[in-house]
Amino acid sequence: MNAHLRQAIAESADFRIVTKIFGGILGPEYTVAAGGRYYRVGQLTLDQLKRGIPAADLDLLEVDPETDEAL
Repeated sequence: MNAHLRQAIAESADFRIVTKIFGGILGPEYTVAAGGRYYRVGQLTLDQLKRGIPAADLDLLEVDPETDEAL
């Protein structure tokens, strides 16, 4: 993904789903961009974000968008 596009997505006011990872025991995991940061979330947390709960109010695992590993 282009670095400028990645930065624009991460800095948007909303959250954006960047990737969806299949194969987990608890269902798919998602990498989402919100508030200038990237997070790995499950379906429950994704549903909370969709309902309008800000990412800052949730306990999220921040990840590096290049390697998709926890920071």
